[in-house]
Amino acid sequence: MSNISDSAAALRSFVNSAAVYIYVVDYETDVILMVNDFYARNLGVTRERMEGTRCWELVMGEGEGRCPFCPRALEPGADGALDKEPRSTEAYNPTLGIYGNVTAQAIDWVDGRRAHIITVSDESKAMLLREELFQLAYFDRQMSIPNLAKLEKDLEARTDGSYCLIAFDYISLRYINDAYGRAAGDALLKTVTEWIQRFDIAGLTVYRIEGDQFCLLLDGADMMSASGLADRIQERFQEPWDVGAAGDSSFVTSRVSICVIDGRTGFDSPAQILSIIERTLHISKEMGMVAVYDQDMNRILRQDIALEISLKDSVANGMDGFEVFFQPIVDPNKGLWQGVEALARWTSPEFGRIPPLVFIRMAEQTGLINTIGQWILDRAVKVCAELGLHMVDGFFLDVNLSPLQMSDEGLVSNVLRSLQSHGFPGRCLALEITESEEVDTGGYSQTIVERLRSLDIKIALDDFGTGYSNFNNLKSMPVGILKTEKQFIDDIVVDKYQQFLSYVLVELAHAADMKLIAEGVETPEQMRELMKNGVDCFQGYLFSKPLNAEDLAAHAGKFYEIDPVFEETRRSLEENNELGAKTNVVR
Repeated sequence: MSNISDSAAALRSFVNSAAVYIYVVDYETDVILMVNDFYARNLGVTRERMEGTRCWELVMGEGEGRCPFCPRALEPGADGALDKEPRSTEAYNPTLGIYGNVTAQAIDWVDGRRAHIITVSDESKAMLLREELFQLAYFDRQMSIPNLAKLEKDLEARTDGSYCLIAFDYISLRYINDAYGRAAGDALLKTVTEWIQRFDIAGLTVYRIEGDQFCLLLDGADMMSASGLADRIQERFQEPWDVGAAGDSSFVTSRVSICVIDGRTGFDSPAQILSIIERTLHISKEMGMVAVYDQDMNRILRQDIALEISLKDSVANGMDGFEVFFQPIVDPNKGLWQGVEALARWTSPEFGRIPPLVFIRMAEQTGLINTIGQWILDRAVKVCAELGLHMVDGFFLDVNLSPLQMSDEGLVSNVLRSLQSHGFPGRCLALEITESEEVDTGGYSQTIVERLRSLDIKIALDDFGTGYSNFNNLKSMPVGILKTEKQFIDDIVVDKYQQFLSYVLVELAHAADMKLIAEGVETPEQMRELMKNGVDCFQGYLFSKPLNAEDLAAHAGKFYEIDPVFEETRRSLEENNELGAKTNVVR
């Protein structure tokens, strides 16, 4: 008996020296055999009160039943012995009000009974810190909803694809912030999010991907129900939203692009899903309706991604597969080739010849347009300089600029570097921009245009008269050349309206001291009508298809020899006194 008492006293001395919660439990009865002073003191009772009590009454509260880390979870083996390996878990102790790291280990009690010794360390502060870090890492601080990182984490856990995603982008948020203030924009985001969260849909989680882009994850949903919810959201955005404070109604309208993604389609990673969301939202914006990512779109977009990779590889490998062609621009008054337009061509090693509209759009979306555009400019300048075309009287090289290039602060210095490195004069270069809403003629783009003009470089405006034309601003636009789209002359031979419109465009250009170039001239009859109206230059297959550098060199004599295609037409117009007749009458 003395040995037992001595062993118990030694153990009690040991456990009382620890600043953690320790108690020993009888395996059969759950009765506490020993508890340390630290535990009793923090619980506010005596050790004597605790010892002899069933452990779970102190841990979980009387009548609550066994706790999550009950020693009985450690079952004895076939030989009746308990596994003496320590087992650890984290649990909340409601009687102490702490989150604890709990370790339970089987022991042989001093009198031979089977027992467990339980050690609990208070991890409340660490747990709260983890919670705070979790909130910072995985929740949007402004709206307190899951963020992009949490969406990626949740998607990684859903390997079977049994979910659908609805993503939407507030197209008008920036304009709302500008017009009504940032508070109105923030209120709109909160109002819409709360409206969506009120839907009684199991497994629905709302995420904020970035500032104006949100995503809904619908666990276990099929495409029919997900598409129905997407349509409902789209319909609701046809109505105004009340973003006013309590008692102060303030209504704003906003547009969204919205798409539905079926997780069963199969994705390699969350990053790929996010890329698909971006692309599908872009399609939705262009269509003005909900875009559904199904197997057909999956096939198209996967090919699009592969093409994008091919484009990046070509650029990284020294513009492999790229070539510059040149289409002549002719002067009907001289009957000579007067200039050339540089046209980019790209042949992908994997996909073959890619249309310019496709790879230029892709270059703009991937941020490669400045690199590609600078290479085209430098290559075109080099070819024309080597052929000595800058020695031709009045010659000009026309090179297209993407609207995005007009926002590049390095554009002017890059252009100047190409001119200087090839000894090509600025007066022989025309940079062509397309009329669009992206070209800010009243902002930074106009500053770039003025700097280019100070280098004696001409500015040409492509597709004039379509899309975003503003005839009232024609005089103030800092351009010297206007180019009309092919649609203006397709039926000019038989269409009186097109004939008159051609005449009006020429008059507008000449009144503003600009030249007008008609693109897409394919027949002598079209050319005759345009010559009657006094168009300054022509471009089209009637005179030449686009030529590579070698073919351009072989036809360089056209800049000095009168093209026979003009002779008969000019003679006929002069005999009938119709050459430039309409413009001569007005002038």
